[in-house]
Amino acid sequence: MYTSDYPGGPQNADSGRLLYRYDTITLFAEAPDEEGWLWYMVGPDQWVEQRVISKPVKTARPEGVEGRWVSIDLYEQALIAYDGDTPVFATLISSGLPGNDTNEGLFRVWADLPQDRMSGFAGAPNAYDLSGVPWVMYFDDSISLHGTYWHNNFGYRRSRGCVNMSISDARWVFEWAQEGYRQQGIQRVSHEQPGIYVLVWGSGEYRTTGAATK
Repeated sequence: MYTSDYPGGPQNADSGRLLYRYDTITLFAEAPDEEGWLWYMVGPDQWVEQRVISKPVKTARPEGVEGRWVSIDLYEQALIAYDGDTPVFATLISSGLPGNDTNEGLFRVWADLPQDRMSGFAGAPNAYDLSGVPWVMYFDDSISLHGTYWHNNFGYRRSRGCVNMSISDARWVFEWAQEGYRQQGIQRVSHEQPGIYVLVWGSGEYRTTGAATK
């Protein structure tokens, strides 16, 4: 896509900046268009609508949480990995679609597997049966963080409730958590000996009319 010359303007294929999917960009300013949708300035006379951008938003470490933990922002569709109060990694995710929303709250990983088989909605039109799902970290009953090989649409809601990541990003988070467990002398996480905390929250609210939000 090309940038627009001003908030709310059309894409400018002649003098606008060409942006590709998953490009990393710097946001210099923000302003609403006439309908109230928020736009970001990414360069001189270069504007992009907020709805196509994911901006990792830092959040405070929850009370009682120490060491390594992850924050999942359902609004920005982004994950940030923290060591204490310090962000060490950020990436895009795909959380649950409306009707299969990923629950907000503070959870802990209770099981992790290098790969697992996942299935659900047997007999229904939306049934699925996926083998070899990689880098799985269960945190809310059967809901997990995991790698995803069946789509490449990160940054948008897409799943049946799990938190989808690219395979390489899921592996990074999985191995980073494992390294922390080894430092603590934890051999295997379980309900009795849970792993890292997972904070699921939203930094904004989805809307269908202009209000400077997605």
